[in-house]
Amino acid sequence: MNTQQVLFETLPFRVDSSRYFAVIVRRLLLRWLSLTILALTLLIGATCYDLRFGIVLLMFIFIILPLVLFIFYYHYALRPEAFYSVVEKSAIITHQGIDCIYNEKQHNILIWSNVQRVELAPKAFYIFTGKNTYFYLSRSAFASPQELRSFEKEFLPSIIS
Repeated sequence: MNTQQVLFETLPFRVDSSRYFAVIVRRLLLRWLSLTILALTLLIGATCYDLRFGIVLLMFIFIILPLVLFIFYYHYALRPEAFYSVVEKSAIITHQGIDCIYNEKQHNILIWSNVQRVELAPKAFYIFTGKNTYFYLSRSAFASPQELRSFEKEFLPSIIS
């Protein structure tokens, strides 16, 4: 174990990869939703005049869209934050960052200076280290409600500021 002072140590937790990726997809869809709806509307309207545009629309839905989702998934799923979010691990929170205990080994996952923002969700904390990369810290992983409250009200604001 490192010589760092351990502030919080969580119980073992994990998140489903589908839930982890759903947050990223939701953000990307909100950013690109109007453009996607406009393209689909134009293709549907053009299909009324010429059936060949319907074939293009089907190609978009069944070939291009799954390929783009596949690329996004593997682009973000291969990051350390993503890997350590979806495997069963215990998190150790220190003043320097977050370490995870996975396969009985301690790995440094993120450093607080690399954190861009922290979003509070009803079931978790999303600790963003990039635009669409984040570490998922479950609220239920804390051993007691007092630890959760202490992390959320005292420790987190000092890190964010």
